[in-house]
Amino acid sequence: MDRSEIEAFIEKFYAARVEGDIEALGESFAGNARFQIAGSPEFSMLAALAEGHEAVMGLMRTIADTIAFEDFAILDRVIDGSKAAIRWRATVHLVTSGQSYTTELADFLELEGGKLVSCTEFLDTALAG
Repeated sequence: MDRSEIEAFIEKFYAARVEGDIEALGESFAGNARFQIAGSPEFSMLAALAEGHEAVMGLMRTIADTIAFEDFAILDRVIDGSKAAIRWRATVHLVTSGQSYTTELADFLELEGGKLVSCTEFLDTALAG
């Protein structure tokens, strides 16, 4: 993929995340994909690791069912070959508790063959309580 293809992929991927579009997200991940919310599971219920398409999609469904995003914006993006670093901001609504907060996140993506093979997400895990 060239830079413009990666940029288009990023726009489509984040649009699907914001909309909770599970079908589009499923098309974004490779069969051997890995999605990690960085953190220590001993201290935060948000820290998670999913490996393989089925596990990643299970995590994506859980996120879509429990979190709604508003006021989404990509603040920075750095693309280097098949890797990208994305800093983004959104207002996050926790469906289960009704709480809302605005926060920034950082994702580190790796693509192969037009699909995501790795996404490591850094967020404020303390917000989960």
